Amino acid sequence: ETARQVAEARAALEASMTNIGNQHFSALQSRAQNLHANTAQLDKQQKDVVKATEGLKKETEKLRKWADEGQRMVKELGNVQNWAEMLERDFLVLGETIRL
Repeated sequence: ETARQVAEARAALEASMTNIGNQHFSALQSRAQNLHANTAQLDKQQKDVVKATEGLKKETEKLRKWADEGQRMVKELGNVQNWAEMLERDFLVLGETIRL
């Protein structure tokens, strides 16, 4: 009778330990799958960020060229204004000379 009780207790303990082990294994397996899925998603996001950064780099270059062109045009407009002011002064001097 005692040997049978020991055997039953041993079997119950082994079943309990197996059950506990399976529960932990299942949880760990789920976490591992989740980590792998997250890694794949992070890799995709990293590629997307690199691609978007390249796009921003190209757009920044376009905007820089556009700003440089605008700056050149403003400078040119300033030169035209200076030229017009010089002509106006010359005409005023010429007009005053003719008047005298």
